[in-house]
Amino acid sequence: MALIALPRPGQIAVKNIGPFDLGRLARLHRGCFDDGWSRSDIAHLLSLPGSFGLIARCFDRGFSAIDGLRGVGFAICRVVRDESELLSIGVLQPWRKRGVAGMLLETAMFRAHEAGAEAMFLEVAVDNVTAQSLYERYCFERVGTRTDYYHRPDGRKTSAYTMKASLGSLRSRARLG
Repeated sequence: MALIALPRPGQIAVKNIGPFDLGRLARLHRGCFDDGWSRSDIAHLLSLPGSFGLIARCFDRGFSAIDGLRGVGFAICRVVRDESELLSIGVLQPWRKRGVAGMLLETAMFRAHEAGAEAMFLEVAVDNVTAQSLYERYCFERVGTRTDYYHRPDGRKTSAYTMKASLGSLRSRARLG
């Protein structure tokens, strides 16, 4: 009899988003951002040519001894010809600073490169130093600024840096984060 290897509790796995993940992904997005995207917003983005999504799941053993996978983070990207864009990435607060965002970003970069992208772009709020630090660890560099790009719930606007990373040398710099 063959034994099935179950993941250890707390173990993170990054998987492609499937059609049954849209509701979970919308809940994750709302849990990470003040202006979370709806299920239909996400479905629309993922239906665009070249789009893909990733979900980070944690193996969790419930009180009733029922095993399950809980979504803790996500990434949504789009590849058009030789360029890609990280449209959104987020990790729920209790799972931040545990390497989940790095796993998602690295997987997204590899997947975009496999789809033919030579570069990845993203926008990040100028006051989001934590995210900027993550992106810099994965060789993203600032290439521009978008004035008043983000609208805060309190009505304030904040600018964003546009950042770019070359995906051509991914294999040689794997596991940077």
